[in-house]
Amino acid sequence: MNIENDVRYHASSSRTDLDSRALAAELAAIVGQGRVHHGSEARRRYTGDMSWLTYVHSEFGRPLSCQDVLVSPRSTEQVAGVLKLASRIGVPVTPAGGASGVQGAANATRGGILLSLLDMKEVRRLDRTSLTCTVESGMIVKPFEDGLNREGLSFTHYPASAEWASIGGCVAARGSGVLSTKYGTIQDHILSLEVVLPGGDVVDLPVVPRHAVGPDLTQLFAGSEGTLGVITAVTVRLRRVPLRRAFCAFRFETLTQGIESGRQIMTSGLRPAVMRLYDKEAAVHSLERAVRAGLVGETMLIMVDGDHPNLVDAEMSACRAICAAQGGLELNPGIGEAWWSNRYSFYHPPHAPQLPQIWGTMDAVADFTHIEAVYRSVTGAMRAAIDPAWGMTLKTHLSHWYEWGSMIYPRFVIPKGPADLDEAVALHDSVVRAATLAAIESGGVMNDHHGVGMRLAPYLERQLGQNGLAVLRKLKDALDPGHILCPGKLALDGGS
Repeated sequence: MNIENDVRYHASSSRTDLDSRALAAELAAIVGQGRVHHGSEARRRYTGDMSWLTYVHSEFGRPLSCQDVLVSPRSTEQVAGVLKLASRIGVPVTPAGGASGVQGAANATRGGILLSLLDMKEVRRLDRTSLTCTVESGMIVKPFEDGLNREGLSFTHYPASAEWASIGGCVAARGSGVLSTKYGTIQDHILSLEVVLPGGDVVDLPVVPRHAVGPDLTQLFAGSEGTLGVITAVTVRLRRVPLRRAFCAFRFETLTQGIESGRQIMTSGLRPAVMRLYDKEAAVHSLERAVRAGLVGETMLIMVDGDHPNLVDAEMSACRAICAAQGGLELNPGIGEAWWSNRYSFYHPPHAPQLPQIWGTMDAVADFTHIEAVYRSVTGAMRAAIDPAWGMTLKTHLSHWYEWGSMIYPRFVIPKGPADLDEAVALHDSVVRAATLAAIESGGVMNDHHGVGMRLAPYLERQLGQNGLAVLRKLKDALDPGHILCPGKLALDGGS
């Protein structure tokens, strides 16, 4: 595979003879009148996800999401009916939730049906004894969390996109949240799934994940980005809202000191809810805007939470001792509290980038042996990928930590891209290509929690290997022989 020439972003119906009006009528018979739109109205109502690729193509009048029909079912049975119809007549289907993804995955690039799940947002069951909840996949994370909080409970999955992201979308993209260091990524939150297969069959998976009755099929669909089935309901674990949160902040002379502090914290059994290590550029030019603390270099924020104050204090004391032993200078703990209070402000104007800027995040993950090399290789490759005259800024932090390693979150912004769409995309892709290949070649994995989508599909074979990708394609062929679900995504049919 020639990666240099394999990145293509296109939107074209796979059925040029599709009668969208007739298809809309058949779908209305399944979901009801008023829940189906076709033609230009379908495309006006749904413009795609929140990736830069989606925005820039729309800006130039070449939208990536070109669905012929938009349908909004209200039940699992209606989803099954839609998929049965689509399989019978061979029409592509792209499921979408809150469309908060940043990789271009939720774009109906081959036309057909855009299956919006946003009207499926009921809480089906809340088990206050086991602290579990079954919720439909179209529920948005923030109102779900707000409702739980009113009962003293928490989902503990706090993605930056909480006000837009749907529960099903989080699972499909295998997303993460700011509390992942303690509570895990979305795959650690889910106990069971209800999934509709491409032919319309409904699968209810076992109600708990810890069992020895064959492979855990729930995890098969986590991260599948809608290519293997449509997630219609999710059973998640909950916890009570913690009674105490404690914060601390440290300044390090080098990133190496900060990474070693994080490594010792994670490998010694400590589990802070939040641990974020910012390099100098990110601390001074990003974090500082939220906390206003006069930051001058590498900065680590830590939050410990729990229901037992003595344990919270003991865990925080241990984290502080490790950071101090590595040469960290303790700062005002109010810096951590200010970040917690303002953590969503980064994703709204004036902080969030907008066209004609070019932007993207190239999160990569590695074990502790390789993580610093991955940081230096990826950030170095990104800076060298384009002419410095473009004025690209790069701010990187490490925000999701595991017992075995961590991830880097380098976010690049080019102040103003070329006036030509193809030239702008080529500039964007140069940075993406450099970062992705550098991550793989330095011992990392090219993505931690944003998924593959359109941006990274050309590199999936390089990451998984020819035989690894072949396994995924065999699964796709078995579950979706007509390849109606999300054609062209995850490189499962050779598309990009």
